[in-house]
Amino acid sequence: MAIVNMNKLSLIGLKSDKERILETLMKMGIVEITDLSEKMSSDDWNNLLSSEENTEEISKLNSKLDKISAAIDYLSKFDTRKKGLFATKRTVSVNDYSTVINNQDKLWKVIDDISEYDKKLSNLKSEINKNTNLILNLKPWEKLDVPLDIKGTKNTTVLTGVVPEIVNTDSLSEELFKEVPESYLEVISKDREQSYLFIIYLNSKSDDVMRILKQYGFSKSSLEKFSKTPNENIKSLSKNIKDLENEISSTEEKIASFANYQGDLEILHDHILVERDRKKASGIVFNTNDSFFLEGWVPETSSDQVKEVITKKFDCFLEIVKPGKDEDFPILLVNKDFARSVESITEMYSLPNRNEVDPNAITAPFFVLFFGLMLGDGGYGLIMAAASIFALLKFKLDDGMKKFMKLMMYCGFATMLWGALLGGWFGIEALGKTALWFSLTDEPQKMLSFSLLFGVIHIYVGLGVKAYNLYRQKKYLDIIFDVFFWYVMFTGFALFLLPYVPIVDEDAVTGLVEIGKYLLVIGAGLLILTQGRHNKNIIGKIIGGVSSLYDLIGFLSDLLSYSRLLALGLASSVIAAIVNELGLMMGFSNILKVVFVVAVLIFGHLFNFAINALGAYVHSSRLQYIEFFGKFYEGGGTAFEPLKVNTKYINLKY
Repeated sequence: MAIVNMNKLSLIGLKSDKERILETLMKMGIVEITDLSEKMSSDDWNNLLSSEENTEEISKLNSKLDKISAAIDYLSKFDTRKKGLFATKRTVSVNDYSTVINNQDKLWKVIDDISEYDKKLSNLKSEINKNTNLILNLKPWEKLDVPLDIKGTKNTTVLTGVVPEIVNTDSLSEELFKEVPESYLEVISKDREQSYLFIIYLNSKSDDVMRILKQYGFSKSSLEKFSKTPNENIKSLSKNIKDLENEISSTEEKIASFANYQGDLEILHDHILVERDRKKASGIVFNTNDSFFLEGWVPETSSDQVKEVITKKFDCFLEIVKPGKDEDFPILLVNKDFARSVESITEMYSLPNRNEVDPNAITAPFFVLFFGLMLGDGGYGLIMAAASIFALLKFKLDDGMKKFMKLMMYCGFATMLWGALLGGWFGIEALGKTALWFSLTDEPQKMLSFSLLFGVIHIYVGLGVKAYNLYRQKKYLDIIFDVFFWYVMFTGFALFLLPYVPIVDEDAVTGLVEIGKYLLVIGAGLLILTQGRHNKNIIGKIIGGVSSLYDLIGFLSDLLSYSRLLALGLASSVIAAIVNELGLMMGFSNILKVVFVVAVLIFGHLFNFAINALGAYVHSSRLQYIEFFGKFYEGGGTAFEPLKVNTKYINLKY
């Protein structure tokens, strides 16, 4: 449980030293600079100080980053560098870094060339799409051997068009010939939507022809823009597409020739990124004509280091003091390996505030054990633990991925533990008899009882953490009123319900039930007297006290939520057993059956493992967030975000 204490930093320096001081702080990476824009709204501050207007400069740097990122993304498809399964930043020496930055003009030329080639590719692909669509429009007319731009002769009209597919073209042809013998109709082709017609008629019969065609839903086609026959046009367009594709290949080869610049572009990207971040920091620092002022936060353990480095290198005023009693500071967590592995689980909910303990050390064992119980199968746990250890040893992982892999390793160990206790190993029925405790599939009611017991322990620990937080805040009476009295009532309620718990002997717990009744009544009375104490009048105090008893329903609801420990663990075991039965029912009489059995077992167990591991992760998190954190955790902390060299692709080796 380690929330790092923070000290408040104030610095006044010469404006000429501002960029160098910010660069020094950035390299140290242990000082968060506070945005003082709220103070600027005060007339007293506004008259003394001004912020640096560098929005336009930051916008230009962002534009540069976009251009570089686009070039890198384009070149990544041609990148032949060997990469691991998990992407990590590569280490670059200062000399190599300086060489790239000092010769960046060449890189900007490469970026501009890639951008131009990219635009050209877009135009070429657009032209291909255009020609492809034209071919699609001409395909239905492919059998027509008449030039498409012909409109007729002096006395005749040539017409092309379509009617809906549901139209009986034979009836249309008969009616047209009957009404206008001086006409000709040919169905060129049909598809699912319409029929394509070629019609010739005397100009003098135009009105009669159009009247008949209109009755059948005829629509003119727009093929006049084409010359020659449809087939000739299709061949010409196909040739154009082939030429365009060749030009695309040639252009892509030119882009591929820049692939060896990708590493240098990554260095340039991170150089611009760091410069952008420094400019952002410069924008929230306040200035006078000759000086600047900044405030921030630094970990208490690093305060002396910052003071020594800054005062030694620069002429400035630097003050580092403890924060005020009620002053919030950014939250930095420092935990040992096991507790650190669940930090991401807690952070998804909220960071703790400065007045409460870091819950990770307490959350870790519950999360891991609940996960293992819900996954339940020791064989799956063995696979999970082995895969996680392999990834940790074999690959260079970033901090977030390393924490996740360690969490999965611990969860794998916990799953193996529960598998050994409850006899779950790949759903193999024979191994269920080796259970060190009892078989989950044989005695699910027993597991339900213990799931509820685990829930009581979890909730009681949460209340205990609440008591510790109140102790840290020196609210000693609140510990009694808001924790101890609830312990009394919840314990009485739990004892009163013992006869309704599976596998509990009703006669054996009669004495405990009697004790539970008394505790329940005593606890309810104490809560009625104390839970409304913050209200101003006596009626409000009584109503507040009585209404607080509704939390007893919440306690029961929370307790029942722990039945999911049984439900998910049992589901995993049962599905694994079903997979085994499905796989083995074919037997091993020939090679095809052996292949089938192996395929079913591998796919079935992989699916069962994946879906139940995900379920265990989600539901174990839920038990922490709702049933556990709900008892003590306020959260609302803001993450400590120091000014530091944040890079995407490289780590600079000084």
